[in-house]
Amino acid sequence: MKTNTFIHKTLYPRRMVFPAFILYTILFMIPTVMGIYYAFTNWNIYSDAIHFNGLDNFKVLFIDQSFKYVRPITNTVVFAFFTSVLEAVIGLSLAIMLNRKIFSRNTLRSVFFMPQAISTIVIGIIFTTILHPTGLLNNFLDLIGLDFLQQNWLTNTATAMPSVIAVEVWRYFGLNMVIFLAGLQGIDQSYYEAARIDGANSWNLFVKITIPFIMPAVTINTVLNIVHGFRAFDIVYALTNGGPGNATEVIATMVYREYSAGNYGLSNAMNLILLIMTTVISVLVNRATSKREVTL
Repeated sequence: MKTNTFIHKTLYPRRMVFPAFILYTILFMIPTVMGIYYAFTNWNIYSDAIHFNGLDNFKVLFIDQSFKYVRPITNTVVFAFFTSVLEAVIGLSLAIMLNRKIFSRNTLRSVFFMPQAISTIVIGIIFTTILHPTGLLNNFLDLIGLDFLQQNWLTNTATAMPSVIAVEVWRYFGLNMVIFLAGLQGIDQSYYEAARIDGANSWNLFVKITIPFIMPAVTINTVLNIVHGFRAFDIVYALTNGGPGNATEVIATMVYREYSAGNYGLSNAMNLILLIMTTVISVLVNRATSKREVTL
């Protein structure tokens, strides 16, 4: 009787996980494995036969004389780096501010998190209007006497990428803030009280207590930011479609473009590069930050 009870308790949680595991396998694992295989083939719309071609697709990506495929890779790295850093810094700053007893802090938390709940298409429409040459931003600059700063924000090669990065940061810093808030609220206030008695100033409290104890939140935010940054597609497509020229072209938009053109093997090769870059950097960052975590 005890044996049957033990078996039932052991198998019951596994049965609950099984449907989710099946969906994950069908919708993610199988397509991923198939994509890796097709990355090493000549699969395209112009030929019915699919043949293994080794590293030919990757040679095209990195040795192409026009540098058509190199620019999206560098843009992706730049985009991921700046969005990850800015989202974390702004999110942490707001979390520290809103962790204090200030007026309407719950309302402010909701307001700052709100962009996370807005559809990317809606965000694209809103900011395309705001950043238009005759849009709200340029009109505001003209109103306050800074008309010399007016730009064609999304059609100028010098300002298009910074503009897209700014919109992405605006969309995701609220998520970082919420995760940092959870970490801050888990710190026992007695640590701060003891440190103040010993003469610690605000900077000492932040460096010696706050940062070490919120390292799990730092790890989560950093990995999520990196994944979002490297796999960015929707916000770039909604705002600039990779333009002007290829100034904001990233790997994900290039994958979409090549796949739409019928170069299926090549697009899968680019997607494999994206997968490897995201996985390697996320694992390295996770290991580096996890070592600094402090157990409460």
